[in-house]
Order: sequence, then C-alpha cells, then structure tokens
Amino acid sequence: MNIIDIHTHVLPEKPGTALVCIGCGPIPLDPGHYFSAGLHPWDVTEGFDSQLDALEKLLANPRVLAVGECGFDALKGPSHDTQEAAFIRQVEISEHYGKPMILHVVRDFDSVIRLRKQLKPKQQWLIHGFRGGPEQMNQLYAQGILVSFGQKHNSESLKAVPADRLYLETDGNGSVQDVIQKAAQSRNESPETIVRHILRNNNILLER
Repeated sequence: MNIIDIHTHVLPEKPGTALVCIGCGPIPLDPGHYFSAGLHPWDVTEGFDSQLDALEKLLANPRVLAVGECGFDALKGPSHDTQEAAFIRQVEISEHYGKPMILHVVRDFDSVIRLRKQLKPKQQWLIHGFRGGPEQMNQLYAQGILVSFGQKHNSESLKAVPADRLYLETDGNGSVQDVIQKAAQSRNESPETIVRHILRNNNILLER
C-alpha cells in the first residue's frame, strides 16, 4: 500500500495512493482503491441508526480501512447533542472493527478531547484539515489525537510536527504533490523525505 494522501473525496489517478472518503457508501467498483466510510456531522439525522447500519456493512469490506469522516461542526449540521450521540456510536463501531477514525472538527476541539479522555479508545483518531497553531496541536497530541495538514494550514504547526506524526491530505482539492512540496519547504526537507515520512506513518495508522 502506497497511500500518500490520507484524506480525499476523489479517486486518485494511481489506485492505492489515497484514502478516499465515501461517506456511507456505496463503495466504488474501481479496483485497487482504499476507502474510509463514516457519517459526516452535516449528514446526521435525528434517527441515524439506519445510517450507521449501512456504515457497518461498509466497514466489513477489507478495502475500507478507516471510519470517517465524522465528528463535530459548530457551524453546520444538527444539534450538538445529536452530533455527539452519532459520534460516540461511530467510536464504538471503530473499536469493534479495529479501524482508526478520520475526524472533521470545526470549532469544537473541546468535545473531541473530552470524549477521548472519557471513552479511552484503543484506535487512533486523526483530525483532518488541521489549521490550528502549535499550542493547540500539542494539546491534541497530549491526548493521543493526531492531525493531518492540507493545502491551507498553519506553517508553524507543520514545521513543528514530529516526523513520525506527519500526515498530509488534499481533501479532494488540488494535487497531493503540491501539498508535499509545501511541506518540504516549511520543514526544510526534500519532497522525497516527506514522502518517506507519510508512507511510513500511513501504513502504521492503517496497519497495512
């Protein structure tokens, strides 16, 4: 497995090089690709049980490697209580299937940290599209929560992240090679070194 883009919504030209988020399905028939599946906070309904039933069926597929994106959005979606109930169920599903979580978090990092402490999951959580500063990043790291960087990011955070915690993504926007180049410039490393970091980290995260 050669995943270098840990979160996108677009099938890459070269199969197997990205983790493609498909929501609650269906799984594309294109061979060789890998996916994450989850109930996005924008899409959570009051009666979300049927949505999660569909999610569990997807996670039984060996090409679905992670749960997500799921999480919290303070600006869009149903009530916080409904988002939290759906998120907790997905944490339980993640633990049951032994697959890490890809998180969407907008202005509600406190809930993620609180639930990480409360639920004590064994699976990794990775917040995609992280734009916060080094202090916030380190607060998340202290709770065992990982972050991924995309086209828009805090350059000081990207510079400070340890090599064994470096994750990059496109979120379906632009080229992953552009993100790699920006990371290389921010960290004063070669693009080849960046690729080695993210390949190793993605393989460990996804246990492939």
